Amino acid sequence: MENSAQINTELEKRYRTTAFVISGQIVLTIVFIIAAWLMAPDLQTKPAASNDLMTLWVGALFIAIGTFVLRRMLFRWDRLRDIVLLKGVTGLLKDLQKNAILLGAMTELIAVIGFVVVLMSGNQYEMLRAGAIALIVFLINFPRKAVWKKIVANLSGI
Repeated sequence: MENSAQINTELEKRYRTTAFVISGQIVLTIVFIIAAWLMAPDLQTKPAASNDLMTLWVGALFIAIGTFVLRRMLFRWDRLRDIVLLKGVTGLLKDLQKNAILLGAMTELIAVIGFVVVLMSGNQYEMLRAGAIALIVFLINFPRKAVWKKIVANLSGI
């Protein structure tokens, strides 16, 4: 069993890396919003059919809802306990990091869908909608160090 100092060091390192990656994904979402806003006036060609755009929006909605459902599944207490039993606390921290980055990547996909909608429609406000949805999902799913510490503290005694 690892000692408390090693666990805290590993937690700090993994959390810092995860927060950096998720922050980078948030910045990329903002870059998509700015790029779409600047590019949309030049895209005033024939807009796509509204059915095509609606399909993309439904996909974005399912991804947003899916991130919340997946988060609930990935952070179930019994699942995390089993990871500690099988892989130890280090394995738990790796899993927390992997799960947070996966949820961030799914959320980034919402921004990409919004950018594609702007390319298809030429309407820059579509990216604002997708960007707002993505940023809200990012903020809700952003990993919190206090939660990670609580999980590790409660499960490291197993």
